[in-house]
Amino acid sequence: MMAAMMTNARAAPVTTATDKEQASFFEYYSGAHATGGLLRPQFAVTTVKGKRHVMATVDGPAQRATLPLCRQPRTVFDYDPKAPKDKRWSERAPLQLVWYSQQPQCGAQPETPIRLLAPLPEMEILTLIQQHPTLLNNARLLMAGNTSCAPSRSRGYRLTALDRAKDGLPVLVFENAVDEEARIAVRRSRNELVAWSAECASAGDSRQKKR
Repeated sequence: MMAAMMTNARAAPVTTATDKEQASFFEYYSGAHATGGLLRPQFAVTTVKGKRHVMATVDGPAQRATLPLCRQPRTVFDYDPKAPKDKRWSERAPLQLVWYSQQPQCGAQPETPIRLLAPLPEMEILTLIQQHPTLLNNARLLMAGNTSCAPSRSRGYRLTALDRAKDGLPVLVFENAVDEEARIAVRRSRNELVAWSAECASAGDSRQKKR
């Protein structure tokens, strides 16, 4: 029995970056970027098509945008253990995080900051964040008529990102507790925003498409 327990322990998947992987990232980052202070990356390990995938996330300083909007740059790095030592880490396109804060300074980001996936005017970002609960509720009727959305239209959702559709309409991106994503496109009707269309999919699938 003890042998079986030891075998299972050896077979347990590593759910965080190893010391070697973390050291590799610090070496890469210090050579490619001016840290300007204490570097505190967040490491994450996922399984993609049966293969272990390591990522590192670095957030820059939060800055006040249009009051009461805050912005923060985020950069994500991917690790390839088979690449040459100096090319094992690759940098994705920079990302912006935004959130609503009435405090004089932006301070620490909230638990679930909103990812900005496409350029949007700051006043539009602020309006979308402020009105997202109403827009989501209005979109549930649209979700009922969409076969990919109907099964989960009554679930609770949280706003995780803002995007822009191919036709130029701003999009609210929501996720629920079972890793499902709802993309709600909105448009202006007279002086108010209204939900215009809804698309749903696995949040994991959507993130893979955007990588």
